[in-house]
Amino acid sequence: MEKHLIALDLDGTLLNSNSEISNFTKSVLERLQSLGHFVCISTGRPYHSSIQYYKELNLDSPLITDNGGNIREPNNPNFKTFVDGIPLEAAHDLFNFTKDHLVSAFYSYDEYVYAYKYLDRLHKIFMGSEKAKLVHADFDKLSHTPTGMIYLVDVSFKEQFESYINTVLFDTCNYRVWGQDSKHVIYEIYKKGTSKLSGIKWCCDYYDINFKNTIAFGDGLNDIELIEGVALGVAMPNGVDEVKKVAKRIASFDNDHDGVAKFLIEYFNL
Repeated sequence: MEKHLIALDLDGTLLNSNSEISNFTKSVLERLQSLGHFVCISTGRPYHSSIQYYKELNLDSPLITDNGGNIREPNNPNFKTFVDGIPLEAAHDLFNFTKDHLVSAFYSYDEYVYAYKYLDRLHKIFMGSEKAKLVHADFDKLSHTPTGMIYLVDVSFKEQFESYINTVLFDTCNYRVWGQDSKHVIYEIYKKGTSKLSGIKWCCDYYDINFKNTIAFGDGLNDIELIEGVALGVAMPNGVDEVKKVAKRIASFDNDHDGVAKFLIEYFNL
């Protein structure tokens, strides 16, 4: 069988509810690697909260983090990290426009988490449980390119915030809404055109993998482009409806019952 690239989301997909990878799933992924296939983590998590799983699986493939904004090959010291982030001027403009209505904001860069009005609960949800080096700062004072930012905004500012991105920053930025209550809205802001799918396409070109041999698994809103765009997009049964609607297949088992591994056993006749 031709070499395949198998893209795996982490939370809600490869990881069970305890944020663990079962020994059964590990054995299946090791078998696929031994057959010459690329097993590739593709996650919205930053590098510092993803690398532990990469090492646990003994991968040699690229590691796609920040929803496609960052690609590394951790075992290759000669690999130049690929960064596809928000233009710095746009990031500064958005921060200054929103600052008076920001409840909290943060993003990851290398081994650091940069935070404005830091909230630990948001950090744990979006950045993972590992503690990176935390830096409190106004974002317009920083000089590196963010690959994705989390903004918790006053709900009264929602229309103005979205309008600003859709009109002033329409050619550089996009956003996802991760939740809303009577007081606040949680946004993920990212570079327009950047996604897990763009990361997979980059890897196919870089590693000379035929795109018709791409398989991806996912469960969340940030997996929609990936699941819809690859040759075979598989939604987890525990995933959101929006992902299931664009998937070509839905796994028979969820993330707590080795759904990824069981699908791959059937697909590759292991």
